[in-house]
Formats: sequence, structure tokens, C-alpha cells
Amino acid sequence: MAKGGGGDDDADYVEQILFMKKKIEILQHRNMYKQEQAANSKKSEAELRQRIRDLDDCFEKEADRCRENTGEMSRQYREMQESFNERIEILQKSVAEAKAEIEAVTKDIERVRIEKDEIIRQKDVEIKTLSHKMETMAFEFADMLKETLDKMSQRIEVTHNSWDREPGKPPLMNRLKAFSLTNEPPPDS
Repeated sequence: MAKGGGGDDDADYVEQILFMKKKIEILQHRNMYKQEQAANSKKSEAELRQRIRDLDDCFEKEADRCRENTGEMSRQYREMQESFNERIEILQKSVAEAKAEIEAVTKDIERVRIEKDEIIRQKDVEIKTLSHKMETMAFEFADMLKETLDKMSQRIEVTHNSWDREPGKPPLMNRLKAFSLTNEPPPDS
């Protein structure tokens, strides 16, 4: 039985050897598959790492561009702010100058108004003085004319009386009538 048992053992060994060979083949296939998977994984990992590096480069470039744009925008903002501040200062100076000018003109207007009022007051006083003087002069002139008229009337009367005394000459009224110096018609002589 030992032979029979040994034959069984051989068959077991052969079976085991075949089983082990199959197992070795399977393991080799698995190993090749795993190596292929590892190679594919390494390749994928390398590709992913390269993609990550590319993305990092893109992000860096984008960050640089963003910093440049931000810097440019900040510079433009500062320039605009400075420009606006300068413009505000200029406008504030203009407003202050205009206010000062308005105040000066207002003072000039007030001064001119006061001077005008004073001139008008002086002229009114002068007009009153001159009116009073003219009135006084008119009265004086009227008095002078009255005196002159009175004197001339006296002289005419004296002359008239002396002419009326002359016998050969007609009275003064008749002479004046002859010259049409009265309203009465000339006598028929």
C-alpha cells in the first residue's frame, strides 16, 4: 500500500505541482497586471503631477497678472484721487477768491451807495440854498425893478408936467397917441 500510497503521493505531487504552476502563472499574471497597473498609476501620477505643475504655473501667471492689474488699478486710483484732490483744491481756491471778490464788490457797492447818498444830500442842500438864493435875488430884482419903475414914473411925470407946460406943444398923451404907443386911437387933428 505503500506503493499505492506512494503513487497517490506522486499524483498528489503532480497535482500539487500543476496546481502550483497554475498558481505561479496566475500570480505572474497578477504580478504583471499589478506592475502594469503600477506603471499606469505612475504614468497617471506623473501626468497628474505635470498637470498640477502646469496649473500651478497658470495660477502663478494669473496671480502675477492679477497683481499687475491690481497694481495698475491702484496706481490709476491714486492718480485719479490726486487729480481730484488737486481739482478740489483749485475749485476751493476759486470759490474763496470769488467770495473775497464778491465781498469786495459788496463793500464797493455799499461805499458807492453811501457816497451817492452823501452827494445827493449835498446836492439837495445846494439846490435848497440856490433856490433860496434865487428867490432872494428874485425879490431883490423885483424890488430893483419897482424902484426903477418908480423912478422912471417920477421922471416921466416930471417930464410930462414940463411938456404940458409948454404952450406950443400938445400934451404928452397926445404926442404918444400920435406915435400909436397907447391903446386909444390917434386924435383927428
